[in-house]
Amino acid sequence: MAEQESSTFVEQAPVQDRDLLQRLSLYFDAVDSRLRQGQGWFIFNARAGRSHRIADFIKYRLGEHTPPVSHYVMPWRDFALSAYVHEVGLPELAPTAHAAPDDGKAKREFDLATRVTDATYSTMLSTELLVLVGLKPTARHEALFLDRTIDGRYQQRLPTILLTPDMPQQLEAGFESVDPSRACWDRLFGRMYETSLVAL
Repeated sequence: MAEQESSTFVEQAPVQDRDLLQRLSLYFDAVDSRLRQGQGWFIFNARAGRSHRIADFIKYRLGEHTPPVSHYVMPWRDFALSAYVHEVGLPELAPTAHAAPDDGKAKREFDLATRVTDATYSTMLSTELLVLVGLKPTARHEALFLDRTIDGRYQQRLPTILLTPDMPQQLEAGFESVDPSRACWDRLFGRMYETSLVAL
């Protein structure tokens, strides 16, 4: 039944997506083995409509797996917000919050924001499969936060699926515009290329 529903999902997709969804089907048919190998995906040219179809298919296949696979499907806007809070917002507020009384509103709000941010980051680092949808950094703190996230998962051999609206050269140029040192792009591309299947 599940196999039939998965096939229907593929058949109803636009022609240009069918090959990718078939490849993803093979991946999820052996997802336990893929997870043990730390094998993810780097999917380029996944603009809004296409990225939603792919993300929905991934969620569908993960949802039907038994036993459940721990996963986190995160839109880029949510990742970018976490990056801002983690890298910019909290560090800027820290001196004021630490100077405030322990029972003060500013200290309580800072502690709550820190707990929420740390919990989100911990989930991104520890979930069996992280899926980031719409990868497109527009600020240095986003590239740095992504670099740390991918590095943390790489060190644990945990797979990541990245979907970006850009082609490789466009994404590279976007990274270079926010990180002229190219360190973030070189590490990201190197680690994803080493551990992931690639689709255009």
